[in-house]
Amino acid sequence: MELSERSHQLDLLARRLGDLGSPAGPPADARPVIALTGPVGSGKTTLLQAFARRAADADARFLGASASRAERAVPLEVVRQLVRAAPPDDARARLERLLDQGALTWPDLDDDQEGAARTIAAIGGALLELAARGPLVIGVDDVHHADVPSLRCLDYVARRIPGLPVLIVLTEAPRTRPWHPEVYAELLQPARLHRIRIPLLTPDGTYQALADRLGVPTARSVAEEVHRISGGNPLLVQALADDHLTAAPRGAARPEAGEAFREAVLSCLYRCEHLVLKAARALAVTGEPLHGALLPQLVGVRAESALLAIDASTSAGLITEGGLRHAAVGRAVLDGTTAEERARLHRLAACLLHEDGASPVLVAGHLLRTDELAEPWMARTLLDAGEQALLDGEVDAALRFLRRANRDCADECLRARARSALARAEWRLDPQAAMPHLQGVASAVRAGHLGSTQAAGPIQYLLWHGQIEKAVELVQHLGERADSSDPRSAAELLVTKGWMATLYPGVTIDHTAPAAARRDPLTVAKVKQRLQGVTMLASVLERGDGGAVEEADRVLSTIGLDDERDMWTAICALITMIYADRLDLAGDWCGRLGRSATVSRHPTPAAMLTALDAAIAGRRGDLLRAQKLADTALTQLSPKGWGVVIGIPLAIRLRALTFLGELDAAAACLQVPVPQVLFETPFGLHYLHARGLHALAAGSPESALADFQLCGQLMTAWRLDLPALIPWRTESARALLQIGRRQQAEKLVREELGRLRPGHVRYRAAALRVLAAAQDGPDPIPHLRGSVRLLRQCGDRMELAHSLTDLGHAYQQAGDLRQARKAARAARTLAQECGLPLLRPAAGTTRGGPVGADPDVTVLVEGLSDTESRVATLAAQGHTNREIAEKLFLTVSAIEQRLTRIYRKLDVDSRRQLAVRLRLDRPGALPAERLGTPRTPPGRDDDARR
Repeated sequence: MELSERSHQLDLLARRLGDLGSPAGPPADARPVIALTGPVGSGKTTLLQAFARRAADADARFLGASASRAERAVPLEVVRQLVRAAPPDDARARLERLLDQGALTWPDLDDDQEGAARTIAAIGGALLELAARGPLVIGVDDVHHADVPSLRCLDYVARRIPGLPVLIVLTEAPRTRPWHPEVYAELLQPARLHRIRIPLLTPDGTYQALADRLGVPTARSVAEEVHRISGGNPLLVQALADDHLTAAPRGAARPEAGEAFREAVLSCLYRCEHLVLKAARALAVTGEPLHGALLPQLVGVRAESALLAIDASTSAGLITEGGLRHAAVGRAVLDGTTAEERARLHRLAACLLHEDGASPVLVAGHLLRTDELAEPWMARTLLDAGEQALLDGEVDAALRFLRRANRDCADECLRARARSALARAEWRLDPQAAMPHLQGVASAVRAGHLGSTQAAGPIQYLLWHGQIEKAVELVQHLGERADSSDPRSAAELLVTKGWMATLYPGVTIDHTAPAAARRDPLTVAKVKQRLQGVTMLASVLERGDGGAVEEADRVLSTIGLDDERDMWTAICALITMIYADRLDLAGDWCGRLGRSATVSRHPTPAAMLTALDAAIAGRRGDLLRAQKLADTALTQLSPKGWGVVIGIPLAIRLRALTFLGELDAAAACLQVPVPQVLFETPFGLHYLHARGLHALAAGSPESALADFQLCGQLMTAWRLDLPALIPWRTESARALLQIGRRQQAEKLVREELGRLRPGHVRYRAAALRVLAAAQDGPDPIPHLRGSVRLLRQCGDRMELAHSLTDLGHAYQQAGDLRQARKAARAARTLAQECGLPLLRPAAGTTRGGPVGADPDVTVLVEGLSDTESRVATLAAQGHTNREIAEKLFLTVSAIEQRLTRIYRKLDVDSRRQLAVRLRLDRPGALPAERLGTPRTPPGRDDDARR
């Protein structure tokens, strides 16, 4: 690794070494001084050491020395090191005496040029005498740091080398100011100098160096990244290799810039001029390239000096394109800087960038790292930066800016803005975390420090968390000042009122547009645009208007979820598509929005989209996916974080588990605490609907009816009695059929059909299915065929499976067994696709008892559901699993699962034992009693039902 891509330079040195030993001596044009020139860390010292070994192998005497910045004021120190490398003989002893005398008298020779010349001549002549014993090579590392008398001695020797077997090899760093430029220039005058440049490694050179150190396989995997970090500087490449070996036991696959790299970077900088270190610190603090006058001002030097420092760092591979090559370089530089110096540089950088008109985000990054916000503009800049970061979706950065502004800002209006923005930022990550800021926002609104524009978001969060009274109070405070406000604030207030009425339709609030809003046509247009989500949704719910879908698609193409003020509009647009049964389009938009950088990084909008995706899956009949997505949504935010909106994912999960037959798991959903204010929102309607469906499936039709009727009461009170929102009449009719109140069921469902619009396909199909079960006289087949046709149109496979089940049973009762089997097979296929375990005709369609089983021989055992009791009875009678599935309109898989549970619950392991347990092992035996009663599902809210 030591000499990767250095063979050419070593060969040049070797040829000059060969000239020294030639009987003819060096060529007449041979230059006696060679300078190895390359940036710090490029391997000059390593090359000089390798040449020294070559010289020793060639029986040449090598005298080496290394100059140091710390010793350049020590007279003759470099020559003393050269003499120490000579054999201990009389010549060396004489040189040492001359050096001792010269070092002692040199300070007194400043004004005695002749005396200084005699001293140099004596020492230089003694050095040349060593050449009489054979070829002599003098090597000095970092000659730019050499003391003046040593440089003069070397110059004396260099001028007398021609004809002698003597070679001087020096190493130097370009762009480094020598200790004494004039004397240095004398030594390295072009006529006697041959410069050999030592470049940084190429990518191939970096790979070869790593292969020598780490082995070929590892080098192949890390070489590209190592070269990118190091810039090809051999010292940094070596350090990264060492760090990689250290990290290897931990299984690190990528190169890690660790302690060795940090020390190598600092070594490079400390070996350069102090100005280079200052420039590197400035660039490390700013974290990006500095152009124009900023760098010189930050470093505190003239522009020419700053450019010199940049050139030196660039040649060493530490800087590229005006900035530090890699963040690891910056971290290493800052590690070598005191906290006080870092804070000073950040404060100065913030001031310079602010004066230069830099973006608030860039300036604020430095203000965060200062000790105090000494100037009024500093807090304002942090606030502007936080709000801009929010718009850019960089919530973590926004929180850092806003927290500092809120902590140190002395201006109450600015602090109120900071609290509002903090609430908006926290809400994106966790709505519950926004709550502590809302009290400060409320106080600021009351004090007049915050207007509608800044308060709109926090008021929506109050609505989210069910704090409706406080939200109404703030809206009223803002309304009292709205006429004197600017049109934008007035418009924001009107939009806030619109959303309040949408989320809490029972709240009475003045929707009159403030005068400031009415005076400005652009403001009126803005209000309509912001509230178009409500308009689209109402159009679909009331009329099934397909044109609203096109408008929703257009809206989603123009807005996103970057600004929470647009979030509700986007959500309403998605819900519009869902209610219009444009599920493919809604799913596509959910995916596109979910993949956006803003949503993927922020749990709150991500959770909302996941919940809507679950709703899409549920309406398609994909119950397993709906359940999975609802579970995901419920884990993305805590129950408290969901606020009243928890009604969406919780209702979807409850409904999916209910239809999947997982009634115990569904009942657990009812144990999740929900705020009572949930039932003042449309989200509460969905929760009540799902809870009623669970009660219906669990055999509690009276409880289900109470929930469905409560939905109807709330919707009527809110003037939202729209079947497409919650088809409470159809669902109530289902419950009434189970109770046995057929006439009331038929009346309700006919009323529902009369309220539906042509676009409400899904709800008409469901109502037709219930009507077929409810009416006594006419043949149910036409209604069921209509239901099937409509469901195929809207794509709800689960409801289609149920309607096909009812249709198959109706055909069976009409004696058309071929059509019955065809419908039953189609129903079972759909049931398997949807994960439905249970398919049985709707209550009321079975005249005289359960399908395929004689009610007189169905044993109802405590611990078994009605369905399990029917399965157990048929199995005990000797029916096969397939026969039982066909009789009960279940899938074979569902029969197998139920039999497994039945065997476990009754502690039997065969059909024979099951017959004994059910007392069906004797001919003519009939069950004497019902041993169990339906259980009331836990977690029901009686107050809400009332």
